[in-house]
Order: sequence, then structure tokens, then C-alpha cells
Amino acid sequence: MQLKSVAFSAAEEVHWGSDIESVHFDANGLVVVVAREPMPDGQVRGLQVKFESADAFRYLDEVEIATYWMSKGFVSGHHVLEILEGGWSDEESSRKGYSTQQRGWLVVTGNGCVSVFSSVEPVVDPVVYVPA
Repeated sequence: MQLKSVAFSAAEEVHWGSDIESVHFDANGLVVVVAREPMPDGQVRGLQVKFESADAFRYLDEVEIATYWMSKGFVSGHHVLEILEGGWSDEESSRKGYSTQQRGWLVVTGNGCVSVFSSVEPVVDPVVYVPA
């Protein structure tokens, strides 16, 4: 099945050097911090993507997600996509032999990506932080 995605976050360049800074999951939900670009003062400009209700998530290196990136249905220029068809949910449905009907999301960077099942749309906010 061919990937079909729609942009969720604002349009902005997804720099080849951008990456997943952190992934934190607890009773309050899943928070993914994206490192977009370093700033001259040692801080990093990025995004915080919060899923208040995440049913599952997985980290993918750029090699594992290459089939998504090369698909005609992959929307470029956005850090957060909703995956409508052909993503992890369809892979799980095929593996299990029945439809899981999961709402799928993809947090995209130039390196790592995080795939998420969540019935609720994420909240995407800009952040500036000092790397640990």
C-alpha cells in the first residue's frame, strides 16, 4: 500500500541535520522534542510535540523510514504529519490479520523520526533549550 500523509505542523524546512532530541513518556502522555537548528549562544531552536493520549510509539532511524520518504504520498517540509494510509498502522493490521484502526502520526526530522498511534491530535509548540 502506498503511503498517504497530510501536513499537521506549520510548513518549515526540515534541515538534514535536525534530529529527535528526546522522547519522554509517562502518565501525562508522550513528549517528543525536535532539535531544528543550533543558535550562536549554544541554545537550540526546536519543537515540542505533545501527545496527551499515545497508545504506542516507535523511534525510526532515517534508513528505516526511507520507504516513507521516497513515497509519492509523503508530504515534505513539515515536522509533523498525520499518516492516513500505508504507515505503521497498516503494517500492524497486515501483521495481525485484522484492521487496528489506529490514527497514525509521524514526527519527522532529517535523521530520526517517531511514529505514534494517538486518537488525539498532538500539540506542537516552538521551544528553545540548552542541550544537556
